[in-house]
Amino acid sequence: MDKSKNILSHEKDGQELIENFPISFFSHAQAIYHLQEVGIELKKTRVADWLESSRANVSQVIGRMQNSGLVSFGENLKLTEKGLCLAKIITRRHRITERFLSEVLNLPWEEVYEESSRWENVLSPVTEKAMLDILGNPTTGPFGNPIPYSNYKEKKMYPILEVDPKNTYSIEKITEELKRDSETISFLQNHDMVPGNKIKVADSGDFSITISTNNNDYFGIDKYIAKRVFVV
Repeated sequence: MDKSKNILSHEKDGQELIENFPISFFSHAQAIYHLQEVGIELKKTRVADWLESSRANVSQVIGRMQNSGLVSFGENLKLTEKGLCLAKIITRRHRITERFLSEVLNLPWEEVYEESSRWENVLSPVTEKAMLDILGNPTTGPFGNPIPYSNYKEKKMYPILEVDPKNTYSIEKITEELKRDSETISFLQNHDMVPGNKIKVADSGDFSITISTNNNDYFGIDKYIAKRVFVV
């Protein structure tokens, strides 16, 4: 099956899932998917922390998702094939919308994540395709995270925390963890820490790392950020 047919197949399957399940399933499936992306253990407590919801509520929703064949769990949670399809379709819509809101409507980053979280649940395949046509069929969202079912090709990248000082790199990706905090993501955008921009690491201390973007003045970032911004 070629790539275009593969996307259409998953879009059809995903649309059927979206029509048959409540919105609460969407956010929980997507949370599990994002936890897996950033390497956080797949526990119900972690999902609750990610969603900023009570553990009792998350446990109830995941129990219903298990009964619906979307998740399975022993020691860790795991999305079934059906659950993974749902998570990828929602994530795909979210990241396409992020690009549209930031690049076409020029919304600042601190508003893009929250707005995209609203749009992802109602975006139709027709509108999604129209957005992609306007955007030129990107393979990542504006933060560099892959759009599922696109032609994205994985690159070898490293977190800023692990690169050699004095060298210049190109920013490739900002993880979902940072995207969710409006103050942090605003700081990154205001300091030109965006995918595609150049970054030079001056030195690394015990608590912070001094960097420069696009040959501008040097500034410091803490190691939490440095661990979650990837460069090539």
